[in-house]
Amino acid sequence: MLDSLRGRGCPKCHNQGVKGRFGIFEIFKVNDEIEKLIYSGGSAAQMRGIAKELGMRTMREDGVRKVLAGMTSVEEVLTVTVDEPSLI
Repeated sequence: MLDSLRGRGCPKCHNQGVKGRFGIFEIFKVNDEIEKLIYSGGSAAQMRGIAKELGMRTMREDGVRKVLAGMTSVEEVLTVTVDEPSLI
């Protein structure tokens, strides 16, 4: 299945398999609990954990959705996002 998700490449895309640009997004909403962590010196990992519990989708997760939609390749998502062990 992964072979079908790889970009094929051509002279127009310089054999990268992608053309054009689009965003991969991560939206982090600050609620009261996260605000308290910010002011009390909580760690980024703590804030990220709470945000994920509240439904935040990471950049890599958004990238995976775009791979499955045929918008990009696995290689491109892995190149531009941070490693997240829960997705590997």
